[in-house]
Amino acid sequence: MSPSASTSTPSSVAVAGTAGPTGVRGPAAPPGPDDLERARALRRMRLLATGLLCLAAVIFLLTHLLTDLTGIWGFVARGSEAAMIGAIADWFAVTALFRHPLGLPIPHTAIIPRKKDALGASLSGFVAANFLKSHTVAPKILRAGVTKRAGEWLAQPGNQAVLVARAGQGLEYVLARVDDDSVEALTRKVLVPKLVDLHKAPVLGRLLREIVQDGAHRRLVDLVLGEAYTWLANNPQVIEGLVQQKTPEWVPSFIHGSVAGRLQREVLTWVADLHNDRDHKARQALDQWLLELADQLGEEGTSVAERAEVVLDELLQQEGVVHAVLDAWVSLRRLLRSAVVDTEGEVHVRIRQMLAGLAERATTDAEFQATVDARLATTAGDLVESFGDEFASVISDTIAGWDAKEASERIELYVGKDLQYIRINGTVIGALVGVVIHALTLVLPGV
Repeated sequence: MSPSASTSTPSSVAVAGTAGPTGVRGPAAPPGPDDLERARALRRMRLLATGLLCLAAVIFLLTHLLTDLTGIWGFVARGSEAAMIGAIADWFAVTALFRHPLGLPIPHTAIIPRKKDALGASLSGFVAANFLKSHTVAPKILRAGVTKRAGEWLAQPGNQAVLVARAGQGLEYVLARVDDDSVEALTRKVLVPKLVDLHKAPVLGRLLREIVQDGAHRRLVDLVLGEAYTWLANNPQVIEGLVQQKTPEWVPSFIHGSVAGRLQREVLTWVADLHNDRDHKARQALDQWLLELADQLGEEGTSVAERAEVVLDELLQQEGVVHAVLDAWVSLRRLLRSAVVDTEGEVHVRIRQMLAGLAERATTDAEFQATVDARLATTAGDLVESFGDEFASVISDTIAGWDAKEASERIELYVGKDLQYIRINGTVIGALVGVVIHALTLVLPGV
C-alpha cells in the first residue's frame, strides 16, 4: 500500500455529531461547501507531496540503472535518495497522527483516535484558562457595541413583529399547559395553607400605614363621600322617616318636614365639606384612627391583631376563596390569550411601540449605549469567571461524543492541508542535505 493510498481523503467528509445527555453520539451533519473545498484542497496537497516522493524514487532508480553515479549523477542519486528518506519519514510522522501507517499497528501511531478524549480535555482546559476570563471577554463585549447593534436590529418593523410573535407563542405555550385543576390544587393545597400559617396582621398593618402615609386612600374616601352625597340628595325620605321615628307623636307633621329638610341640608353640606376639604378635621381624625389601627395590627399579642388573624384565617378557609382565585385565573388566561391572538390589538401595538422606543434609544443615545454595554461586559465577565470551565467543557464533551475515526477525519480535514507542507519540506530539505553530504564525502574522503 502506498503512502498516498493510506492517507486518502473520502469524497465527502461528514461532520461528527455530538453526544447527547445519555452519551449516545448524535447523527453527523451533512458536509457543507467549506468542508468540501477543504477536502479538495487536502487531496491536492497530498497528491503534490506524494508526487514529489514518486519523482524522487524515479530519479533514484534511473540514476542507479542508467548512470555510473559519478560526477553530477552522484549528486543527483544521493539527493534523490535523501529526498525519499525525508519524504517517507515525514509521511510516517504526519500519518501517525491520524491513523496507523499502512494499516500496521505500530506503537505510538494513530495518536488522535487513541487520545482524542485527552486532547479534547486539554483543549478545553486551555480555552478556559486563557480565553474565558473576565479581562479577555469584557473588552470584547465593549468593542462589539452590542447595544447599538441590537437597537439597529430591533428598529426593523419585521424584527419587532418576529420578537412579539415569539413572545406570544411562548406565552401561549405556557398558558396551554397550565390547566384549571392545577391552579385549583395549587391554591387549595399550597397557597391557602401558606397564607393561613403566615402572620398576616403585621403585614396588613404595615400595608395600611404605607397607604395612609402616602395618601393612597384619599381617592377611596372621595368616592365614598361622593356616592353618599348623591344617595342622600336622591333619598330625602330616609331622613324624614328618621325624624318621624325620633319625635313625639304630639309634634305636628309639618314640623317633621321642616326639621327633616333642615337636617338633610346640614348633612349634605357636611358631606360636601368632607369631600372638598382634604384637610377637614373629620378626615384627619379618620387618618389618625387608621394609623392607630395599623400600629395595633403590627404589634403581636394585641386584641386587634389576634382578632384580625382569626377573621382572615376564616376568610381564607372559605371555599369561595378557591373559586375566586380560579375565576380570576380563568379570566386572566382568557384576557391574555385574546391579547396574544389579536396581532393588531392594543397589547401588540403597545409592545411594538415600546420596542421601537427602545430601539431608537439604543441607536441614538450614546450614554445609554455605554451604560448597557458596560453592564453586559461586566455580566459576561462575571459569568465566564464563574462558569468558564463549564462553558469550555462543550469542547471536551463534543469531542468525547465523536467516533474516533470520524474525529480523526474531521481534525485532519482542518489541519491536514498544512501538515502536507511538512512532507513537501521533508522531501526538499532531504534532497539538499543529501547533496551536501555527498559533497562532503568528495571533499573529505575519510569522512
